[in-house]
Amino acid sequence: MASRKPMPEAMVKAVDEICIETEKQGSRLWLDAEQQVLQKGLDDWAIEMMRKHNRSPTPIVYNTIQGYLKGSKANLDHHITLAAQEGWSLGIKLVRGAYIEHETRSLIHDTQADTDRSYDLIADTLLCQRMPDGKEDLPFPNAALFLATHNAASATKAIATRQDRLLANKPTVMLECGQIQGMADELSCELVQNYERALEQSSAANLTVPKAFKCLPWGSVAECMGYLHRRAIENRGAVERTRHMVTALRRELWRRIVG
Repeated sequence: MASRKPMPEAMVKAVDEICIETEKQGSRLWLDAEQQVLQKGLDDWAIEMMRKHNRSPTPIVYNTIQGYLKGSKANLDHHITLAAQEGWSLGIKLVRGAYIEHETRSLIHDTQADTDRSYDLIADTLLCQRMPDGKEDLPFPNAALFLATHNAASATKAIATRQDRLLANKPTVMLECGQIQGMADELSCELVQNYERALEQSSAANLTVPKAFKCLPWGSVAECMGYLHRRAIENRGAVERTRHMVTALRRELWRRIVG
């Protein structure tokens, strides 16, 4: 992967089997990001997987883009351009990033505010179906966005943008949101509550509120420790949300008890 060589044949066969079974059960395959020494090779592999298996309007394979990287918007533009030129569906899972302690620092945005702007810009580009500069003559490809975030402001902004476009009869992409099990549960509860409210008020055909997902790491302690360690580093700001989270969870508990 570091040398950007093609995927080994045995892995190609295994990945193809996974993608075929994923499609059969109506699921999606989300690829996690890696450190930049590996990411360009992983992007090559992910694009090849999407090129082969994302042939229907709804993507099966999603690649991950890390918003804290200075090159993340250019990477998104590359994905959009290839999908538009070659006619496959683009699946993007958007995260802020999890390798800040191990990554080359110059590759990462200088401030948290810059990272927030980068993250929201990438989401907005997909939701508003904006082609990269110089590629405006190409039709925007079929695409879907999985917003993996514990940041309520980013989730609220993205959902509002998509809703505004739907109300204005403008095209947009499928949007879903997700948080890690045990983290940002107050945001997950709010998303689920909004979805349930929309389900009650709308027919299935008109339902536009994004579904909420919880990511549950599965495996042995040894297999999951690296992943959970990165998530803990990524979510240092969770301590600052503790008071807000307690208040939100109390409100959700009251809603479930008394309605």
